[in-house]
Amino acid sequence: MCYPDELSPAGEVSQNVTANQTQIKSKRGGQKGNLNARRHGFYSSTLSPAETSQLWNITNLEGVDPEIAFIRVKLQSSLQHDPGNRRVIREASRLLVKWYSANYRLDPTDRNYLKTIVENLLEIASMRQFASPHGSGQTDETNRVYFKG
Repeated sequence: MCYPDELSPAGEVSQNVTANQTQIKSKRGGQKGNLNARRHGFYSSTLSPAETSQLWNITNLEGVDPEIAFIRVKLQSSLQHDPGNRRVIREASRLLVKWYSANYRLDPTDRNYLKTIVENLLEIASMRQFASPHGSGQTDETNRVYFKG
């Protein structure tokens, strides 16, 4: 018979007492150290000052539509932190195709073709950024041509 909070009849500490002391129940919600609220993720709600400046430059100096510029900045930031993240690439291509489909009234066939092309371009751009020795995150001609809104 176990006596969890007191000494056993023989005067020894029960094994359940030491087991209960080593087991700490976790609280509800996100635990300390998890990465659920990363600030640099594709769906993070804020832009860093550098990203805000980059968004401003892309929109005003290059003449790119603000929505496309925003996707470009968030995608670049996300891929800097996690190069080759296929989920981010798929989501960015989905958003770009959705935007182009709405603005240019693409039919389903053209939409599927555009999604394939965009996803392949983003994959190539991501791999080039990942493979660069300094990982500068600078856009190359593939990105510049594609992201021109």
